[in-house]
Amino acid sequence: MFFKIKNKFGKARTGVISTPHGEIKTPNFAFVATHGFIKSLDDKEHKLAAPELTISNTFHLYVTGKVNEVKKVGGLHKRFKIKNPIMTDSGGFQVFSLGWGKIHKIGKISSTILLSTSNVDSSKNPVKITSNGAVFTYDGKKYALDPKKSIKIQEDLGADIIFAFDECTSPLHDYEYNKKSLIKTHKWAAECLKAKKKNGQMLFGIVQGGIYEDLRKESSQAIGEMSFDGFGIGGSFGEKQMGKVIEWALSGLPEDKPKHLLGIGAIEDIFIGVRKGIDTFDCVIPTREARHGALYSKVGKLDIKKGLFAKDRKSVERGCECFACAKGLKRKDFHLLFKTDKEKAQKLATLHNIFFYKTLFAKIREAINSGKKNALDKLEKEYRELI
Repeated sequence: MFFKIKNKFGKARTGVISTPHGEIKTPNFAFVATHGFIKSLDDKEHKLAAPELTISNTFHLYVTGKVNEVKKVGGLHKRFKIKNPIMTDSGGFQVFSLGWGKIHKIGKISSTILLSTSNVDSSKNPVKITSNGAVFTYDGKKYALDPKKSIKIQEDLGADIIFAFDECTSPLHDYEYNKKSLIKTHKWAAECLKAKKKNGQMLFGIVQGGIYEDLRKESSQAIGEMSFDGFGIGGSFGEKQMGKVIEWALSGLPEDKPKHLLGIGAIEDIFIGVRKGIDTFDCVIPTREARHGALYSKVGKLDIKKGLFAKDRKSVERGCECFACAKGLKRKDFHLLFKTDKEKAQKLATLHNIFFYKTLFAKIREAINSGKKNALDKLEKEYRELI
């Protein structure tokens, strides 16, 4: 058994996922390392950040021609000198982000629901989706991905946890579109299981269905009955329906296998997911926002480039032990660095936000393990300025 549940409090639980590259204590967070490494960090800084889990991008490694290079040296861990467990997504998110996401001009989460997509010209979609896979137009070239190719690429990359190829739908896709999309996603899931040849990698199936209860439950039941090692909750979410959609998506999945919430990492959503039984998360939020000068603190997210921080001698986060804060850098120092040495500022900000998220998840595990009735509630209140 590679996944062991340690403690439970309600639906929230702690556990351990055992991989060839170490254990992942859950709940936990996968920091995005699109091309194999966390953006802004080099080998030395990655070691300083010490992420417990990262996730790399199958599509982008494929279209940049890096897959063969990575395969030749024995996988992502050896190519980028990474010690922590690694996930790779399947390319399914890019079916949305490079296609309907661009057409609808929207991300995974929306407060607006489109009642009909019949007036949207699908011929304008730069991603051509068929029952067999998807063809992308990217940087003027055509790239095809299907279940078999996605699995082969992920096996070559050598990640510890890989995901089935799926279609991630848009928040603005209506019921009928999501219903038809499920047929493809379930078909592709079975093909991914058949295509997987390499041992030592865990393959996660993905539940889709948009914001629709019956479709989410149908997908959960269908994917849950397949012989996956774990499961991802993918697709789109309504802004006010996060908890319900997660609950529907988990409804048919085996209790004893790990559950991952794909592409979701806002603090509020993390607490919602943990309470529903999610074990791992991934999102660009902490590292992308760091590069733009947004530093995380329990007093709120600090846009450190603003003038009000020019003379602020306070720490970014009281008691923070990240590399930058431990060296004594104050808010004014970060502010100045973003003006005078942006590259260095981005590195230090990224290290800070990674440490902040790691600390949050350690506290979440501690709260669940304590067995105290209001432990998670109290912890969430500590982070109320970020919710």
